[in-house]
Amino acid sequence: MYSYRNPKEPNRRQTPDYRLGLVRDVLTNLHRGECVAVVGVGSCGKSRLLLHLTRPDTMEYHLGNSAYNHFIVLVECNSFIDQTNWAAYEAMARAIDELLRNANHRTLNEMAEALEPMYGMVSGDRDLAFKHLLTGINYLLKNTGLKLTICFDEFDFVFEKFDAQLFRNLRALRNQNKYQLSYLVATRRQMPHQRPQTQQEEVEEFYELFTSNTYGIGPYETRDAQQMVSDLEERYEFRLKKVTRDMLIDVTGGHPGTLGAAFRVLVDTQQQPTTPDQMGQLLVRNPTLWKECDKIWDSLREAEHDALRRLALNKAPTREDPAPLQELKAKGLIKPVGDRGSLVVFSPVMTEFVRSKV
Repeated sequence: MYSYRNPKEPNRRQTPDYRLGLVRDVLTNLHRGECVAVVGVGSCGKSRLLLHLTRPDTMEYHLGNSAYNHFIVLVECNSFIDQTNWAAYEAMARAIDELLRNANHRTLNEMAEALEPMYGMVSGDRDLAFKHLLTGINYLLKNTGLKLTICFDEFDFVFEKFDAQLFRNLRALRNQNKYQLSYLVATRRQMPHQRPQTQQEEVEEFYELFTSNTYGIGPYETRDAQQMVSDLEERYEFRLKKVTRDMLIDVTGGHPGTLGAAFRVLVDTQQQPTTPDQMGQLLVRNPTLWKECDKIWDSLREAEHDALRRLALNKAPTREDPAPLQELKAKGLIKPVGDRGSLVVFSPVMTEFVRSKV
């Protein structure tokens, strides 16, 4: 297996089976040459997921030997130099240049010298930046048969604000390298809701790439939530009783942001509740947790706010609710309970927070 030293890689890394089902679905579709979008509310772990996906050992775990000829490069949209289309091309060229410099892979090493000028040409010539980027990527893929996924983190602002020509160019780049070049985007809102409705048609050819492969990033499954708590226990040197750990996961619903905030409350107060009443009194209306709930709330559209409020207050849904409820379910913010599949908010903390928004 090849290796790749990612300078952004944190010291603490997830096990290869982290978010097992979601990661497998995403990587399988990317390897087929499809474009994929992952949608999740604030603090749900989007950036952590994307870093996990870029790791060669993650790809090998899910794709086997097929991973050897597929690379995912991470482009952090919040690191763009400015708000011009050129800034997007510069960031993409920088990510590919970083891959060429850091990957221990024979084919890439052979291409590195020929592609070395690409980043300088893209960054130094704003008027012809896309042409230089297009030439470089075409040269890389058509001469090697490799697969490349360009992964955009924090993509909402770019899709909302940037000129439509950027997305037409990205679609053209994809069309010239279909099934070898794919895109993975992480957003808080499902495309195309970031743009005003009057501007959605002009970017339709780009966002339609993702309509068949859009996945919600929900709270952690029990295994991943338990692993997160174990990591927190080690980092803060604060071991929880089993009953406290189980209730902590339950009251936060396993959402990474609220789970981390709740654990820090236990550390700060040096408390280990052993009954649901004790845990509820300590956490349900805690300001630290509600800051995390605010991040979730701010990630939602007004239609989702309305549907979530009605659900938290046990009110009957309206005829406008099915679509936003489906989106909330995909993001893991509501879940079915009981034999009849009644829906509830994913955690007691978030339920109380939503009720406070009436």
